[in-house]
Amino acid sequence: MNKPALLISALTLLSATTAHATEKFDPSQATEVPTKRWAKTERLDDPHPKMKQEKFIPLVAHHDPELAEDFGSKTPSSRYSLLHYAKGIEEADQSKTPVLLVHGAGLTSNHCYADKPIEQPYPGLAARLIADKIPTFALTFSHIHGDNYLQAEQVANAIARIRHVTGAKKVDLVAHSKGGVSTRIYVSSAGHEWMTKFREDVRRYVMLGTPNLGIDVSFAYPNLNYWILEHKSPAPMSWLNGLYYGKRIDWSDRTLYGPDSPFPGQAQLVERWDQRYGRTTSKGQFDVDSTYDGGKGLVSHSLGIDRAIKDGGHCIARLQKKPVHKSVELAVLAGSHSWVMGLVGERRGPSDGLLLVESAFATEPMEKDGAKLIRKDLRRFNHLELVYHPRANDWVAETLAMPTPKED
Repeated sequence: MNKPALLISALTLLSATTAHATEKFDPSQATEVPTKRWAKTERLDDPHPKMKQEKFIPLVAHHDPELAEDFGSKTPSSRYSLLHYAKGIEEADQSKTPVLLVHGAGLTSNHCYADKPIEQPYPGLAARLIADKIPTFALTFSHIHGDNYLQAEQVANAIARIRHVTGAKKVDLVAHSKGGVSTRIYVSSAGHEWMTKFREDVRRYVMLGTPNLGIDVSFAYPNLNYWILEHKSPAPMSWLNGLYYGKRIDWSDRTLYGPDSPFPGQAQLVERWDQRYGRTTSKGQFDVDSTYDGGKGLVSHSLGIDRAIKDGGHCIARLQKKPVHKSVELAVLAGSHSWVMGLVGERRGPSDGLLLVESAFATEPMEKDGAKLIRKDLRRFNHLELVYHPRANDWVAETLAMPTPKED
């Protein structure tokens, strides 16, 4: 057995206690699966009956051969998640708080955190943190647009496993975009009755472009529907049907509406911003009012933003009533560069191209029970650069290294 394998195996034996998530999940059990991008990858299995099979369409299935093999399917059940060990973890300082990286919508940890991420020009955040000798792990969700409550349970399971293999009492969490909502559900004990309540096992929660007060960009900018179609993007549409190259096409299987949507986690992120920032006045945008309010327009038919919010269970509004546990330290990085994915995105107010800065900065409801905000910064990154740009990665490393604030 080589040195990395020996040390990783030794880590598994360090814990003297078992940190349970749901009553069905056993953090001492994990299945090692093949990997080229990580030192080690494990498949975690939570057989709780609520960890269900979510709906997939081909666009949102796992097309990375490594991940499909590791899950055992391109369309895995939510009972499964993948925990990745960063390359170089065997050289990390085990006295430092371990870090769990949580990815956002449409991505996986192979896309944004791995040593050589898919479709990115820079080394991933995991490599940056390993350079600081931080024991670094990353999570890949079973569904890239999955239910945020189910994903919150996957976060809880990953934390339990990390504590088991390292012996650490607490873990730091770094979450990008939608992944921050799943993470917040856990650290706020905001999940359903059957779900894991917060176990006071998180030291610091770092948010990168997280929609803390929701997002409405797919309703506010209707032409994004055409961008999604042209780029074959695995993103949800706000139009049920519409004219496309002169033909009326039905897209109802690609929307975020209804209980059978393949984008349940996206509906949970939707919240209105038109009362604060209005609606786009950009020339060439089709059916602005009918898209936002619902109805038939010149080229499209939408059920509207209020229907999406309802179908998402009013998730954002619910979270505002659930503060983060007082033991957790909070940090936020938001972006101000509105060009993203080859398009001019959200322009009604300061944004990272998809998310309004005001939404990312909305931490006050989280702090009501005493959670401490230790850092809140705005930098010139777009929404995707927040998770992979070297300067953004440096910001994360600096934030994790900050000393714990002294009590007043």
